[in-house]
Amino acid sequence: MDLSNVEADNMETNAIAKQTLQIYYAALTKTLDTTMAVQDQSQKIMENMLNQTPGVPAEGRRAINDWIEACRNQTAAMRSVIDEGFKPFRLYYEE
Repeated sequence: MDLSNVEADNMETNAIAKQTLQIYYAALTKTLDTTMAVQDQSQKIMENMLNQTPGVPAEGRRAINDWIEACRNQTAAMRSVIDEGFKPFRLYYEE
């Protein structure tokens, strides 16, 4: 068994695995960035709609704003889960 071939195969496999993980990470973070942009746009639209509708009570406005904020917090939490999940791989491939 020739060890140089094994090492070459391992290096090639590691490079492919690293690229694959980078693609997955980029896809997930870009998806979250897009989600945040949609949430921001939705919030602006909702605020404009609420400002133009005089019959909505303050309690209703507060409930809508709380809902939007909860969605934003969950998206931020998801980003932190993804970052933490990929951290060991980044540490491994940076060595």
